[in-house]
Amino acid sequence: MVKKWLPLESNPEALNPYMMSLGLSNPKVELCDVFGLDDELLAMVPRPIHAFILLYPLTDQMEKADAEDCLKQKEEATIFVANNEFFYTKQTISNSCGTIAILHAVLNNLNVVGEVLDESPIGTLMKEAKGKSPEEIASIIESDLLLERAHALASASGVSDNQPLDTDIDLHFTCFIMVGGRCVELDGRKPHPLLHGNCADEESFVRCFVDAVKRKMARDPLSCRFNIIALCAK
Repeated sequence: MVKKWLPLESNPEALNPYMMSLGLSNPKVELCDVFGLDDELLAMVPRPIHAFILLYPLTDQMEKADAEDCLKQKEEATIFVANNEFFYTKQTISNSCGTIAILHAVLNNLNVVGEVLDESPIGTLMKEAKGKSPEEIASIIESDLLLERAHALASASGVSDNQPLDTDIDLHFTCFIMVGGRCVELDGRKPHPLLHGNCADEESFVRCFVDAVKRKMARDPLSCRFNIIALCAK
């Protein structure tokens, strides 16, 4: 039977304490709301921006388009993964996408996030994930009781009351980072990372991310169920 957690709320007030509980006792970064994709609203986000976490609706159109993108990029993504070192895990726990997105954001920015406690979920994962495949890393995550407890506490700390555990959730978190000169989407439900655009610096990464989100929004133009959080300097 697939393990199932309660979903996280896309709310920095709940997610920042959660990120600290995963092993960042004195973080140099924080999760901040991104209120829109216009230049004026993006300018309000503290710099530098190290990663984005997007919450979006899982509609039939969205799933079909993502599957087509994955198929088109299969060969290119395989070569990219072989030539670039970054943290990527599959998602095997239902509703764990918020935690997976945070892990993708933090573990791909260890040079800027601050000290990581050795025996914390992130500290343990740093050591145990070395040389492992995304599927093997997912097994490590699935058996980590400290991480499971931390997620449970975070899922109960949001503003909204959580739904019953057996509720079907049609919203999904995914993470975007800059690596290997590309804007890369890391989603543990996908067969491989998705490549979105070429970027040489922070601002071009932001532009590539904006373009990627606009493409997703165009697949479901009537939906307002999109939310963006940035991992940025504190």
